[in-house]
Amino acid sequence: MQSLASPISTNWAHFARRACRAQQPLHLSRPRCFHKGPRDTVTSHPHPDEYSFERLRLQPSVLAALRLAFPSIKHPTPIQHRFIDAVLKGKDVLLKDKTGTGKSFALALALLSKDRGAPYKAGDGAQTLPITSLLLVPHRDLAYQFYHWIERIHHHMTKREPLPSLAQVLVRDSAATLEEHLAPIHKTPPHILIGTPQMMLDIVQADPTALPLDRLSTVVVDEVDYLIETVPNLPDKFLMMKIERQINRHPGPTRLLLNHIYSASNARRKPYQMSQMQGLKGEDHRRDDSQQKPQLIMMSATLRNHLKRFLLADSGWFTRDPGMFVRITGDASVHYPKDLKNSSAEDHATFALGGHGIQHHVLVVSDKGSIANIEGAAKGPERKPEEESKPSPGPNSAPAEQPSHSVSPVVEEIDEPSPFNAHAMEAIAASFALDVPSVALLVLPADAPVQRAVYDLRLLGVNAHPLDVVKDEKGKTHLMRRDFDATAENPTLLVSTLASTRGLDLPELSHVFILGVLDDGAVDSYMHVAGRVGRFGRGGKVISVVADTYEEVLANGHRKKRDEPRLMWTLLKKMGIKPVKFEHFD
Repeated sequence: MQSLASPISTNWAHFARRACRAQQPLHLSRPRCFHKGPRDTVTSHPHPDEYSFERLRLQPSVLAALRLAFPSIKHPTPIQHRFIDAVLKGKDVLLKDKTGTGKSFALALALLSKDRGAPYKAGDGAQTLPITSLLLVPHRDLAYQFYHWIERIHHHMTKREPLPSLAQVLVRDSAATLEEHLAPIHKTPPHILIGTPQMMLDIVQADPTALPLDRLSTVVVDEVDYLIETVPNLPDKFLMMKIERQINRHPGPTRLLLNHIYSASNARRKPYQMSQMQGLKGEDHRRDDSQQKPQLIMMSATLRNHLKRFLLADSGWFTRDPGMFVRITGDASVHYPKDLKNSSAEDHATFALGGHGIQHHVLVVSDKGSIANIEGAAKGPERKPEEESKPSPGPNSAPAEQPSHSVSPVVEEIDEPSPFNAHAMEAIAASFALDVPSVALLVLPADAPVQRAVYDLRLLGVNAHPLDVVKDEKGKTHLMRRDFDATAENPTLLVSTLASTRGLDLPELSHVFILGVLDDGAVDSYMHVAGRVGRFGRGGKVISVVADTYEEVLANGHRKKRDEPRLMWTLLKKMGIKPVKFEHFD
């Protein structure tokens, strides 16, 4: 096992103040897109000046609070305008657009502006308001991101109801029982209920009266490609059949919930689905054909053809009423900013990931600790003359002075060896100290221990913190801050995993670091992680740190050569992206 740190590596954070930070100008550009209707016909677009929140049917109290809560947000993007308009008109929506275009924020505004259902008599005879909207998200932090946005808008409403009656979050918490989770909902049913599918399914099974599905007017599935499993298109047809059988035998919680809600009109429902729905405990909330189905909204930055085919042709969840279903698809073609019209394929690909001017770097660390750009990386953009005059310390340089800022202390010593490649962690610490002006994010593989990574990075002098928007007030702050160009005295590195990163909007991020090749080189996983920078067309850097070819020990004891640089090169090539040299390691 390699050592955690070396005398050289502990100096990296000391370069933070004096290092050459090659900061990319952060361009604010309006994302352009087009709208496809149910038959994929491109609709006409209003003039850009016609995109305004006033032209939408947002409730006056929500609009006024938006201006106070988020003063930097002046106008909706075209995709937000179409999305909000469709939601408020009660249409079913399948939305796909690149990361960073404000899909989630637009959804929050639209749900807040939907009418609350009329009171009804609950099982005990008391009058109660229904839960209007059910918002399903893949993980806890994304649920609280929606909640914090709503909380901030609610704070600026002049005549406001109590926050619990407006929105509540239901996610798993080992410290609380299910009954304790249900108590606030029984006491005050929220207008918008946000949570993970498994938690919602647990509630339906344990106490259907707490979540009366027949009273819902809107159901939203965010990050739908992550929450609904489908059979991918594979060369091996037998493997496809095997996957389909597994899904049929064990459908995920999102499928079960949607089948339960939309079962009456699902003419193509499979027998296994009926048996699964009948297995839900408690009262059967399936409605008859005369009842109105709740509006269904599904959204993600990535929607593969096999998932779209299932959703549109096989699931039976979307309405078939003429004019009540719309597909909204963001597309950079013919709508690029003028300065991208004649640019390279790499520029087009990075814009498709959500931003303009995003640079993708791949650093390769050897087993001896050397750090180099991946072979074949293109030369980066020329640095400005004033930047060239700044010293650019190399890996063996000594710090000119001790930093005046304090580094996050390591609370206690850990004796167990680290599961992380020490040289890779040193490369991340060095790149962070040399290049990050304020806030960056490190994304680890889904099963990696976040706390141990934070510990290792703090030993290297990095101001590292686990990303937690629930318990950590700083994590909540990072969701709200809009000071894009600020330079911090002691920059922050937030640490999370692939599983808890999807959908999060951290506007001030300028850099995303990726440790290793995520998800065995899956394009969608890289796109979602890389999309944490470049929000609303801004620039940024995505830096993948991979180990040179090494032997991996498999579960059965066999050894397999893992060539991470080759995997990364293949992954980027699939997206039409050529990595750029990270100038500090030429």
